[in-house]
Amino acid sequence: MYSKQLKIGVLGSGDVGRVLASAFLKEGHQVMLGTRDPSKDQVVKWKKENSSGSTGDFADTAAFGDILVLATAGSVSLSVIEMAGKDNF
Repeated sequence: MYSKQLKIGVLGSGDVGRVLASAFLKEGHQVMLGTRDPSKDQVVKWKKENSSGSTGDFADTAAFGDILVLATAGSVSLSVIEMAGKDNF
């Protein structure tokens, strides 16, 4: 069984991103949920329900993660990657 705790950055705070972030937390990993707007209602609600997780903008999230998960619509993926900053990959 693999038991190393990882720092996982989830880029995207829509339904898929929030579900994945919650699941990684339940497996014992450190998680940051990345979004354009950390004060968005859905993100604030996720943080309240997942107090051990953190939230941030895309650049903070990409810098945080040992592993990054891109959970965005295809039409905005390139923009999200650019906002995250190539040096964070």
